[in-house]
Amino acid sequence: MERIRVAHIDDVREGEFVKVNTHGRKVLLTKVNGQFAALENRCPHLGLPLGRGKICDGMVTCPFHGSSFDLLTGENIDWTKKLLGVPVPGWTQKMIALGKPPQAVETFPIECEGEDVFIKL
Repeated sequence: MERIRVAHIDDVREGEFVKVNTHGRKVLLTKVNGQFAALENRCPHLGLPLGRGKICDGMVTCPFHGSSFDLLTGENIDWTKKLLGVPVPGWTQKMIALGKPPQAVETFPIECEGEDVFIKL
């Protein structure tokens, strides 16, 4: 794994994303209860950007299909509950999922050294 400097520690804040493009990867940085997190800026459902999503209670919700992911682990919490932010009934959720099973979003190991934030790709 390659260790890459991606930000200054003061640039990464609770409840906000820092968007980083490095080595062909789009990465989101944030803090959750003081802990740094790094995840791919790509919803595993259709590949749309998670960086536009809402952060709440340690999760990010995809603004396009309502899938929610744990910011620290990438674990899927909810899968395709909405369409463009509007809640949909259960039978419609399966159609929106397009046959894809729930998936986690990729996360990256993150380290702080001095005042720099690094991720490992």
